[in-house]
Amino acid sequence: MLDRVKQKAGIFVKGNVDGDAVIMLHSSLSSSLQWRTLETKLSEDYLTINIDLLGYGSAPKVEQPEGYTLATEYSRIMNAIESVIGNKPFHLVGHSFGGANTLKIAVQNPERILSLSMYEPVAFHLLEEGTQARKEVLEFAHIVATSSDEQAARHFTETWNRKGFFDNLPTKVQQLMVRDIDKVNLDFIGLISEKYTLDDCAKILAPVLLMHGSHSQEISGEVIKRLLKVVPNVTECEIQAGHMAPISHAEEVADIIINTIRV
Repeated sequence: MLDRVKQKAGIFVKGNVDGDAVIMLHSSLSSSLQWRTLETKLSEDYLTINIDLLGYGSAPKVEQPEGYTLATEYSRIMNAIESVIGNKPFHLVGHSFGGANTLKIAVQNPERILSLSMYEPVAFHLLEEGTQARKEVLEFAHIVATSSDEQAARHFTETWNRKGFFDNLPTKVQQLMVRDIDKVNLDFIGLISEKYTLDDCAKILAPVLLMHGSHSQEISGEVIKRLLKVVPNVTECEIQAGHMAPISHAEEVADIIINTIRV
């Protein structure tokens, strides 16, 4: 058994070195800490690789923002995975922006995926040009990009949570979110510019769990609607919560994911 150790900056490995690996990716303006409950529950039987995405937690910042795409995240994530388990297969868990990244990993490595569990992946590039859903995403991204850092952090967090959420946070947490808002803008750029298609997603044959909240914004479910039509081995699960259920309902979400991993 491994205690939670810092393998590299922002990459945490824990658990059973003889077990299958579970890779965990968090949402924007969050960190690997959001998966701590799931990490702990899995550590006896699985090897968890819990990753801070670039610009969040203890991960390094993006070195060349002008050239940022999801491939930037992908390269670092895959290097981390291979440094720990080589070319062995693995499970994937992702939430929101992390979900979009796990989907990209699964599309590019379908033969290595044991299971894929996603809570409201924001793979917004899968929304067709000219649709109302895509227009809403672009408008949201524009507001975040053109507002002051504090207003952008407030708008972003209140869109995915509820009105007044940001102002009720501790000052230290607010300051961290304001600090990291530039990376949120890069996240949107990476999401919209991504190239894998729904047809590519149809090639994922491993068990796929698509979770969503009953209280989430409509835009959160648009990507899921499209994935449900094309992914062959998919299970849908609705939770009585919002977009941030992996944090607000960590125990419930963890238990649902574990059931998929253990199938």
